[in-house]
Amino acid sequence: MSKRLEVKDLINIGLFSVLGFIFMMIGSFLAMVPVLIVPFAQGVLVGPVNMLYSTKIKKRGMIFIQSLLIALIYVAMGHGPWALLTAVIAGIIAEIILKSGEYTNVKKARLAFSIAPLCTLGNWLPIFISRNEYIKQMLEKGYNQEFIDKMLSVMPNWIIVVMAIVGIIGAYIGCSIGMAFLKKHFKKAGMEK
Repeated sequence: MSKRLEVKDLINIGLFSVLGFIFMMIGSFLAMVPVLIVPFAQGVLVGPVNMLYSTKIKKRGMIFIQSLLIALIYVAMGHGPWALLTAVIAGIIAEIILKSGEYTNVKKARLAFSIAPLCTLGNWLPIFISRNEYIKQMLEKGYNQEFIDKMLSVMPNWIIVVMAIVGIIGAYIGCSIGMAFLKKHFKKAGMEK
């Protein structure tokens, strides 16, 4: 088996990136109001999709590229470039975890995909890194001050850490659900538990 990515691998990356993004957006819409539920809901919903994707990953770079593609979609939607930074970090960590299991260990795949959703944490960073600039941009986009104040009142700077932890927990639960439903796929792919 070639170590280079082939057309089939690139198709899988593209397909599962789009599916992952769709489920992340559904998670965002389901949990629009309480900010801590957004990363949790995204993780739970995208976890089973990612575990199915793990049965297709046999080569280095597939989860890294997926993280970048999802971040690029967010950037194209106007979320800013911070998602690319967190996508690179999360993608590298997830790749290291997958490689440590030689791409055949289901538990390592679950752990890697529990970290991978952190790629979208960059969408929230502007609120915490440059709050005043963020407020200015929101006002320029037409949001009123009352809405901005209400939104930021539930988002103190320390909440970003809690959001990351809640997102990891949600993804771990989602991946565990995927593991329960996809046993025959893991067996067919030659993956061990």
